[in-house]
This record gives sequence, structure tokens and C-alpha cells, in this order.
Amino acid sequence: MFDIAKKKAFVCDLDGTLFMGGQPIKGAVDFVIESTKSERFSFFYLTNNTSKTPEEYMTKISGAAIPVKPEQILTPLITLEAYIREKGYKSVYLLASEKVVSHMEKRLADVGVSFEFDPEKNELIALAYDKELTYAKLADATSLWNMRNVPPSPMCPVRTENKEPIDFVATHPDNCCPSERGPIPDVGGMLKFLEITNGMKPTHVFGKPSPSLLKTVLDRFAPEEIAVVGDRLYTDKAIADNAGVDFVCVLSGETTKEDLEKYTGTAPAIVVDTFDMVDAK
Repeated sequence: MFDIAKKKAFVCDLDGTLFMGGQPIKGAVDFVIESTKSERFSFFYLTNNTSKTPEEYMTKISGAAIPVKPEQILTPLITLEAYIREKGYKSVYLLASEKVVSHMEKRLADVGVSFEFDPEKNELIALAYDKELTYAKLADATSLWNMRNVPPSPMCPVRTENKEPIDFVATHPDNCCPSERGPIPDVGGMLKFLEITNGMKPTHVFGKPSPSLLKTVLDRFAPEEIAVVGDRLYTDKAIADNAGVDFVCVLSGETTKEDLEKYTGTAPAIVVDTFDMVDAK
């Protein structure tokens, strides 16, 4: 039984939960604004969408009049940065928007990571939600994989002098991104494109449903004091389940009542049309 009186922190998905494309979902946003100003709840903003930088999400959220601080933004770019540091990679081919590439360059400037396409030096291919994706970028990524990870054959005769296999990761698994015009392609579709082309599969897929993005929240609050709010069962509910916290399912985005009827997993703690309705249950 979901008990809002026990909650101290809500971890909110953005697309489909607080926003539909660029437009705020009014009731949900009003609830967050009022609850933030009254200090009734703490809010964190969790997104798998890596088409934007954390700073851009700050602008988007504050643009809807929601008070927000940098530490409230949770994005897989944080996990990607940590992975690159952990592995000690110095040359990464990052498929991402120019703003995201620039953000990662600044974040990793202290360890001298290059994000240029360089077949001899690249150690990692990283796929983000690249809304500036081109055929040339996809061809470069698959060529890197072919030259470094596929045995020589008449189908793939060109090799690099660097014989080390190249690593491949993706920032998140989402198949589509909600928009005011309906679902649009996301990283999940791009991953399928690459796999169909030459068998490329990432060694790691960051973002939801991995509970690592909730570490800062779990460090501050007990699991029973936290709820994840989102519109997707396979990412939002999954991260809540993996972290051992309640899941509030909103019907303002991808998941429909029909989807819930077909769902074979454990039920969400509560289902509401929009986030603000959680207070009326």
C-alpha cells in the first residue's frame, strides 16, 4: 500500500512525467513547485535522455518555474564519465550532440581525454542519444568495430595497426523518446541498427534501470522514504525495483492502462494519470 505520508523524496523522470517534449505537464509541475516551496518533499530529476547536458536540464526545469540545484540532476552522462575515468581511457569516439561532446570534454579535461574519431587511438565507442546523428557517424562507429573487433575476412579486409579490441557502451536502453508528436527514435533503436549491421553489442548500457544513478538519493534517505515517478515500466519501474523503492506509474507518457493489464511483473505501488494525482489517492 502506497503511503505518501512516509515519503520524503521523489525521484522524477522528466520526459512523459513532468514534460511532454518541450511542454510542461501542468498539474505535475504545479505539484512539484508547491511541494518544493513548502519543503514538503525533496525532488530529484532523473533522465535517461542524453541528448542534453545537465546544464540544459537545469534550464528546462527552471524554465517551468521549478526551483532546482545542480545536485538534483541525475543523468547517465555522470555514469559514462565515471566509467571513462575508471577504465583510464584517453581516446573516446562519442556519438553525441556537439553540446554533449563539449560537456564531456570539459568534465574530463583534467585527465586529458580526446573525443575525436581516431581509428588508431580510439579505445571506446560511446553511444549517447545523438539528435545530430548522421550516416557518417554510424559508418565510422561500425568501421571501428569491424577493423578492431572482427576477424579479418574478404568482407572486412581493412585493419588498423592497433590490434587492441575496442570497447563499446551506450548511455541508456530506451527504444523511444516521448514527444508531443508521439514516440520518436532513441538509443535503443540505434543499438538495434548497429547490431543488425555487424553484430555490435555494448559491454555496458548505463542509465535506468541501473540503480547506480540513485546512489546520492539512497545515501540521504531510507528506501521506504523514496519513490521513483515515471511513465516507463522497463526503465523507471525497473530502476525502482532494483533500488528497492516504491514506483509511482504515471499515464501521461508511454505506459497505458492496456500495457499495465498485460504487464506480468509486480504491480506499481500506485498508478495515477498525472503525478499531481498521487496526493489525491
